[in-house]
Amino acid sequence: MPRRNWNKVFVTGGTSFIGRQVVAALVEANAEVTVLVRPDHEDRLGTLRRHVRIVFGDVWNPASLKGRSRGHGVVVNLVGSIRAQPERGLTFQQLNLASARNAIAMAVSDGVPYFVLLSAASNLTGVPSEYLRTKREAEDYLRNSGLRWTIVRAPLLFDRDQSTATLFSLLSIGGRLPPLSLFFRRRAPLPVDTAARGIARLALQDDLPRDQLIYAGALRRLGRAKRERRRLPRAMPHLRANEPTLDDDAPFGWLPGRTPGDDDE
Repeated sequence: MPRRNWNKVFVTGGTSFIGRQVVAALVEANAEVTVLVRPDHEDRLGTLRRHVRIVFGDVWNPASLKGRSRGHGVVVNLVGSIRAQPERGLTFQQLNLASARNAIAMAVSDGVPYFVLLSAASNLTGVPSEYLRTKREAEDYLRNSGLRWTIVRAPLLFDRDQSTATLFSLLSIGGRLPPLSLFFRRRAPLPVDTAARGIARLALQDDLPRDQLIYAGALRRLGRAKRERRRLPRAMPHLRANEPTLDDDAPFGWLPGRTPGDDDE
């Protein structure tokens, strides 16, 4: 069914490595983007600040989220981390489940009908099992929320400019070809810009979509599909892997260690 405000997108975790890529893809697709940012952290958006609306809040503080997403057609949650810091109270439960629960509760109370959750494919190399467990619990919470949802089980994500990009690119191609595709189809690496465009396309559906699980293959196809885009200033190269990430501020934004999810069919 058609939904109101389908092009008004509210993003949590938009200041992370993957988050900035998704925000840029949404802006290029002519969406009206609002990014939740903690006070004094708006500089992390770089030149994107001129193209989005910024609201201040903390995804771990439910009181700060009240009314923030009202009037939007979708909430895109990119918050989480594969690196827990228990000494700072940053457990996997807090980083990946509590943040998602609070964002989902915000969407429900604000009347936002649709929610996109960035999760991860199973059995990713080097990813702690506790990380995957809390991501699955976040998925279950979303399924029971009453919202329409899309869950993106991303594979390993890489930046095309990083030193190991050639290796990851070969793995990405190999994971799509038989017989390797039988084992690695949902885990083969994916360029982060392709994944970001795919997530943006999933968010910007003018009809309210059916509940859906998205894996690497579908994400790759969506990210490569042609769509009219808005021209952004040349100053966008700040969206590169060598830009300071959130390693010094672990919780806010998904930290795949230059790595995330894969695909379906």
